[in-house]
Formats: sequence, structure tokens, C-alpha cells
Amino acid sequence: MILHQPVLSSVVVKYLLSDGRKTFIDCTLGGGGHTIALLQAAEYPIHIYGIDMDNEALKHAKERLTAYSCITYIQGNFANLDYLMAKHGIDEVDGIISDFGQSYDQIEDSQRGFAFKYDGPLDMRYNAQEGPTAADIINEYTKQELTSLIYRNSQERQASKIAAAIVKERPLYTTGQLADLIRRSSHRSFVEKTLARVFMALRVEVNSELKAIDKLLPISLRLLKSGGRAVFISYDSNQDSRVKNFLKMKSRECECPPRLPVCVCGLKPELKILTRRVVKPDLFEIKENPRSSSARLRAAEKIPLNNG
Repeated sequence: MILHQPVLSSVVVKYLLSDGRKTFIDCTLGGGGHTIALLQAAEYPIHIYGIDMDNEALKHAKERLTAYSCITYIQGNFANLDYLMAKHGIDEVDGIISDFGQSYDQIEDSQRGFAFKYDGPLDMRYNAQEGPTAADIINEYTKQELTSLIYRNSQERQASKIAAAIVKERPLYTTGQLADLIRRSSHRSFVEKTLARVFMALRVEVNSELKAIDKLLPISLRLLKSGGRAVFISYDSNQDSRVKNFLKMKSRECECPPRLPVCVCGLKPELKILTRRVVKPDLFEIKENPRSSSARLRAAEKIPLNNG
């Protein structure tokens, strides 16, 4: 079995595991890679609340992390992070890690429907017990709705052409059927990238991923103790722009018009950005784990309320 390799794990450890921080949330436990990195690097006892929508992922993580008793496993969507933590009596933590990528197990399981290289049911749900499948969306959305979701979630330029082909040939129920249609409907020079973008767009839609990130960001800020830190790892521009804009907004020191000689707004920054430039994997990590090549990490620290 090939284990999921955590992306930028040394950077995650550097930003989170310092100044005596002891309680953490891994919002995307997956294969447990970042949690293991924190546990192995810690020189003092820590506790991690590991969250995942995917029951299968939680099951595999428990098996992999059986040697550690300092993990609380929570099944749920990080969009509801405050509710999930409240159920466990937690209202603040020292650090939060959120990796918005997929685990190796999810991608390689043909029955989950995430990968176009395997033939299987068009599912794509992280939580297989709730919500519409990719097949439901493919077969029920209008051409306009399909065009919009494909372009919105992936910036695929052939979105309208592909949506028209889907409407013409549906019903479609398997990844193989959809992949074959995309190959026949796309420009040959870019077919692999188009396949990846369309499948990503559907996965994002099925799991409401971008809406979940929009909910997670302010909740993370509320849950952090003063001096606590959050690390976010994104894999496409839609994800990264949300993180970047949120951190920028919450780190502003003034929102007065530029023409005013002095600040009168009284705005106080809530976050200090720790990564002035986005952090990317180096060439060695990309060679060891090609899936990491698109990763982008941003980190921030919550400023104490009495600051300034």
C-alpha cells in the first residue's frame, strides 16, 4: 500500500510547533500525514483533533495512527468546524492546519469516482452517505448550469463545448463514459489538462468545497487563541485566492481613504501574516511527490486582543 505523503510537512511543523503550542486541529486529517509530522516533531505532549468528511479516511487514519493516544477523531465537514469542536467542549486551540488537497487513497479508489484514469461510478462525494453524486449533477443540470460550474471551478475555456456534449449524450453514469466524452470533445493538445479540470470542477461542486473554505476561514480565526497560528495549503487559484484575500483583509491596519493625513477608522488587525510570499514545495519534494507541485502554503498568527 502506498501511503499518502503530506505536502510541505516541515513547513507546517515550523509554523505550528513553537512557543509551547499544545492543542491543534487537523481540519483535513486524510491519511494523517501532517498529524504524524506534528506528533513526531513535538518535544512535549500535544493533542490533535483530526477531522475528515470521509469515514473511510478516518478508518484508515485510525489504523495508521494506532500508536498515538493523543488524537480525537471527528467525522464531519470543516465548514462546521465551530459546531464540531463545541460538541467536544473545545472553544479555542493553539494551531490549525487545513490541507485542501485529496488523499492518495481517495484518488486511487476507482469506486469513489475521483479519477478519470479509472472506470467507476460517477460519485466523487467525500461523505458517501449524503448529498448528490457527480452523476446526479451531470444528468440533471442544464447546459448553462454545467457550463457555469465547469468554468467557475476550473477556468476551463472549453466549458460550454463540453457542457453541450454532456447534455447531448447523457445519461452518463461512469467516469469512463465522461472521460471518453471529454476526449472526443476537447482539443487534442490539451485533453489531459481538460480532463483534470472538468473532473476537479465536478468534485468541487459535489462537495461544495469553495463554500466550505469560505466558512472555514473566519471560524478558524475565532477558534485560535491569541498567538495561535493557522496554516492553509491550497492547490488551485480558487482556493489560494480565498485564503490570500482573507488573510490580507484580517491583517489590515487601516481602511481610511488615502487622502486622510491620519487614521480615523480605528481598525485593529486581527492577524499577522507569517508568509509574506506564498510557500511552494522545492524541487526535491516535487521529485519525491509529484502531486505536491501545485501546493501553495500560507500561514498567519492571531494577534492578541490588547495589541497596540
